[in-house]
Amino acid sequence: MKLSTTRFGMIEVLEDQVIQMPHGMIGFPEWKRFVLLRHSEASPFFWLQSVDNGGMAFVLTDPLWFQPDYDIEISPEDSESLKLDLASEGIQTLVIVNIHLSNGKPEITANLLGPIVINPHTRLAKQIVLHNCPYSHRHPVPMHENKNP
Repeated sequence: MKLSTTRFGMIEVLEDQVIQMPHGMIGFPEWKRFVLLRHSEASPFFWLQSVDNGGMAFVLTDPLWFQPDYDIEISPEDSESLKLDLASEGIQTLVIVNIHLSNGKPEITANLLGPIVINPHTRLAKQIVLHNCPYSHRHPVPMHENKNP
């Protein structure tokens, strides 16, 4: 299928690449189909591009990249809606990244309270809300300065 997107222009994706989010993203319940695009081969970032709205895309990353002890508990209700079972392996957990200015400098933060859990076997995903945990919705993500001239 061909998608017309704001950021990437016209892209082609296979039907089996589409991720279904029956509840949509928090704050955006009307968009339920997405495709995960790699930012670049060497980058730890992804784009979660809406199939339903070419102008809607979120920057994501694997929280283990900068928070190696990140651990979440998935409720039985969320497990059921994602069709997870004890034998499921390879569940992908990603978090939304935001870039904003802090004292005139760009700062990258990640929402560790609202991870997106993807079942790669069923292509079902859900943004879940964590409760009673030590994480923040604006957790700093380390920026590495480019030392090249």
